[in-house]
Amino acid sequence: MTPFIIGNIQFTLSLIVYSMIAVWYVQPKLKQMEWNKAIVPLLLVHAFRYGPLTLLMPGQVSNEAPLDVVQTIAYGDLASGILAIITALLVWNKAAGAKLAIWLFTIVGFGDVALASAKGIGAGLLDIPMGFNLYILNFYVPMLIVTHFMIILLLTKRST
Repeated sequence: MTPFIIGNIQFTLSLIVYSMIAVWYVQPKLKQMEWNKAIVPLLLVHAFRYGPLTLLMPGQVSNEAPLDVVQTIAYGDLASGILAIITALLVWNKAAGAKLAIWLFTIVGFGDVALASAKGIGAGLLDIPMGFNLYILNFYVPMLIVTHFMIILLLTKRST
């Protein structure tokens, strides 16, 4: 099997398992909570998006990885993670504009996942030694996608 096929199998299986966990266990609990308390844990999952900064550390990723691609991934995730933390604080405290902040985070965060995925696939990153970042891609990013959808579901199904 090629690295691209292996990576896609891992990513897809992670996406399926996280979706099962979300539907069977998380979503039923969130339905019982106030909207702000339900969304905050989903936002906090994204707070760890500083992890891909390791792409910029010497020796963590092959020098074959294009610098513009790893910078896009690293800084996009960092910005999304910081925005998730700020949004969680606003939502938890029921601050004015909290719902707008959630939508902003969702657009920026989901857009970052899409952009990083497109640039990473285009650069053939799965064929390049990625170190720990391979685990981020195959086990953390699927969770980010699932929680983004859960946040959108909560925003569109509930009134604040």
